[in-house]
Amino acid sequence: MPIAILPDVDEQRCIGCALCVEICTALGPDVLRVKPVEGWKRGKAFVFYPERCISDGACVGVCPTHAIFWMRPMEYTPGQPVPLHKNGVFSKGWEEG
Repeated sequence: MPIAILPDVDEQRCIGCALCVEICTALGPDVLRVKPVEGWKRGKAFVFYPERCISDGACVGVCPTHAIFWMRPMEYTPGQPVPLHKNGVFSKGWEEG
């Protein structure tokens, strides 16, 4: 079983600048998105396609508030749901319960 080291976003620190989304998209993996958050004009970043992450750290390095960090390694089976810490389950992108 492969081990995944995935980025995660601290919603309290995220200011919605989307620099992480821009660099991730520009470099190719296209892992992150910005979702609307009630009461927050710009939204917040979140991991949308965790299986695309190549663990290059570009998103971590560009974040001005250090809101992005590495989750501890987790085991996963390719093609199967990846359990995330927010009680969500990956299937085709992020599905919130």
